[in-house]
Amino acid sequence: MKPGIKDLTRAELEDALVRLGEKPVHAAAAFSALYREGAGSFAGLSGVPARLRRRLAECFSLAPAAAPEVFVSAADGTRKLLFSFEGGAPAESVVLPGKGRLSACISSQSGCACGCSFCATGAMGLVRDLRPSEIVAQYEACRREAGSPLSSLVFMGMGEPFLNWENLRKAVLILSDDAGHGFPQSRMTVSTVGVVPVIRELAGSPLKLRLAVSLVAADEKLRARLVPMEARWPLREVLAAARGYCAARRAQVFFEYIVFDGVNDSAEDAARLAGLIKDIPCRLNLIPHNPPGGPGAGVTRAVKAFQKAMIASGVRTYLRLEKGPDISAACGQLAARGRR
Repeated sequence: MKPGIKDLTRAELEDALVRLGEKPVHAAAAFSALYREGAGSFAGLSGVPARLRRRLAECFSLAPAAAPEVFVSAADGTRKLLFSFEGGAPAESVVLPGKGRLSACISSQSGCACGCSFCATGAMGLVRDLRPSEIVAQYEACRREAGSPLSSLVFMGMGEPFLNWENLRKAVLILSDDAGHGFPQSRMTVSTVGVVPVIRELAGSPLKLRLAVSLVAADEKLRARLVPMEARWPLREVLAAARGYCAARRAQVFFEYIVFDGVNDSAEDAARLAGLIKDIPCRLNLIPHNPPGGPGAGVTRAVKAFQKAMIASGVRTYLRLEKGPDISAACGQLAARGRR
C-alpha cells in the first residue's frame, strides 16, 4: 500500500523529494495545492511540474476529501460530524458556535484506551490511532461545515491525544504550516488526562500549543476510580509536570474539573483542589458531568457554590456551558453513534 502524501509534514515531503532525485523546493507548491486549493488528485497539484506530479502519483496515495455524516443540535446549533475512516474506524468532531467565534473539537484516536468510567468514548475501547491526514481531514470538514474561518481548535474529542502524540504532532505541523492551512498553533489547545512524559516533552518543544489537563478529582483514590490512568501517572506527578510546563513556557495551563453531583462537588472537595493548584498559573474550567446517552444535571447550586469557593481561594474559575447534548456532542458523550 502506498503511503499517504497528506500524512507527511512539509519537511518530510522535502526529504521524500530529495530521495526521488527532485528539488525539495517543490514541496511548498505541493502543500499549497493540497491544503489551500484543496487538490483532490495529483494531476491537480498546480505549480508542480507535470513530471513530478506523475512521480508522486506513483509513490503516494491521495485520499478523497472526507464526507462525514452531520448532526445539528436543535437547541444551540452545535454540529457533530461523524467520520468513517479507513477500515471503518469511526471518529467524531464538533463545531461549536459561540459569541463571535467558532471552535472545532477534533479527535486524535478512534475510540480510547483510557477507560474513564464517565466517558462514552472510553466505553468503546481503542479502535486505532488516527493518522495525521485523518486528523487534518477533520479540521477541513469542520471548516467547510462552519462556512467561515474557525477561531480555535481543541484536541478534546475522542481519544487521548498524548497517546497518539507523534501523529498529532505531525498534524499540528501540517495545520500550522504557512504553505498549507496556516492555522496558528497559539490557537490550538490539546487536552490530556495526564500523560506525564509528553507534558514534559511539550514543555521543552518549540510548539506553541496550549495545554489543558483533565483533573476530574482532587483526591487520588477517587480519581483512580474514575480515571484508570491515575495508576500509571498519579495526580501529584501530573501536577508537577504542569508546574514544569508553566515554568518552562512562562504560560498558564488550563485545568478541567468534571463536576459529579454528590461525588466531588463539596466544600471539602473545593478546598482540596484549591490547595493543589492555587500556586500554579492556571485557569480552571468546571464541566458539569454529561452522562453518556443523555443530558446531565447542568449547572446546579452545588456547581455554582464550588465555583465561588475556588474564586475565593484565588483560582480563576469558569463554568463551561456544554453544547450539543441533544445530539450526544457534549463533553464525554462522543461514541460514534450519531443521534441518541
